[in-house]
Amino acid sequence: MNIAASHDHSLTPRAGRLAAELDAWDRRTITLAELWPLFARADPASSTRPTRRLDLAATIAALAEAGVVIPSKSLDRSAAPPLPIRLTLPAPTATASAAELARAVPWRPELAWAATAKLTVGQIGVLQTINGWLRDRGRDRDVLPLRERSLEVFGYEKRLDALIGTSLFGPGRLTLDLLRTFRAHPPLPVRHVGSGPILLVVENADTFDSLSRVLPGTATNVGFVGWGAGGAFEASVLSVGELPDVRDIAYFGDLDADGLRIPAAAATAAAAEGLPAVRPAYGLYRLLLDCGAVQPGQPPVEPQRASGIAKWLEQLALPARTLLVNGQRIPQEAVSTRVLMDAAATWAEDL
Repeated sequence: MNIAASHDHSLTPRAGRLAAELDAWDRRTITLAELWPLFARADPASSTRPTRRLDLAATIAALAEAGVVIPSKSLDRSAAPPLPIRLTLPAPTATASAAELARAVPWRPELAWAATAKLTVGQIGVLQTINGWLRDRGRDRDVLPLRERSLEVFGYEKRLDALIGTSLFGPGRLTLDLLRTFRAHPPLPVRHVGSGPILLVVENADTFDSLSRVLPGTATNVGFVGWGAGGAFEASVLSVGELPDVRDIAYFGDLDADGLRIPAAAATAAAAEGLPAVRPAYGLYRLLLDCGAVQPGQPPVEPQRASGIAKWLEQLALPARTLLVNGQRIPQEAVSTRVLMDAAATWAEDL
C-alpha cells in the first residue's frame, strides 16, 4: 500500500502521533490487541469512524515505509482489510529516512532545530504534534500544570512525564517554558509540632500520627513532622521549599529495600532543587534497630546491591545491609507511641 511517505517523505499527523506512542512502548513487539488502544490515543476521532480499521492499516503501512515497524506476515482476517497480528519495533536509532521526514516538516521557529537533529521517527512524531499545538495555540498565554498540558497536546496526561528525560528536552530544544507548563509538586502533609528548624518526615501514617502526638511534649529541634506517604515523598519533597524556616530534613522509614530507596531518591531530588539534604533521623533508626522484631520473608538482596541501597543510612548502613542480604526487614511501626514515650531520652537528642 503506497502512502505519502513513499513520495514526499512526510508522515501524516496521525502516523506521526502513532509513531510517538510506539516510541514510548516498553517492548520490542506489540500485538494487534495492544496496538488498538495506542491508535485510539493517537487518533481519538477514529473510534467513531466506520473506516477505523482501514485508517489503522494505512497508518501501519506508512510507519512500515518509514522503518518504524516491521509488520508480521501473519494477518488477522476477521474483518477487512486484514491487519498484521503483531508489529516488531526496531531499536530506536536515527536513520536516513527519519532525517528526510524531519526536513519535510514546515517547523515552527521554536522547533527549527528538529530539521537537522539526529532523531528517530517516533521523536519526529512527538515534535510534529507539538508543532501543530504551537501553530494552533501559540498565541495563548496560559500556563498549565504538566499533566494538564500533556493531555491537551497529546491526549495522554503522562506523555510529557516520559519525554522530559529524553534527548528532546534540553538547552536549545524543548523546555517546560516553551510548552508553558511546570511540574506541580504534590503536597507534603505536615503538622507543626515545635519551633525548631528540622522537618521530620515519616514514611507511614501510623508512625506519623504517633510522632505528631509525642513530639510537642518532647524537647527536640523539630518544627514540623511530615507524612511521606511511602514513595510519594520522592516527588513531594520538592514542596519543602514552601515551609517556613525549615533548614534541615530528617527522614524515618522502614528498614527494608523500599524504605531506604525512597529517602535516597528524595535526597537526590532535593539536592537538584537546592533544598536541604534529606538525611537519616539517627535516633529513631537506632531505636528501631534496638527494639524492632526482625521480620523474615523478603527477597534476599545481592551484597553489592545491598551496600548501595543501605549507603544512605551512613553510620547505620552496616546493620541495614545485613537485613537486606538476609532477606529481612524491620517495620517502623515497631517504634510505637508507647516506645517513643518511654525512650524519649534516647532518641530525641539525635534527630
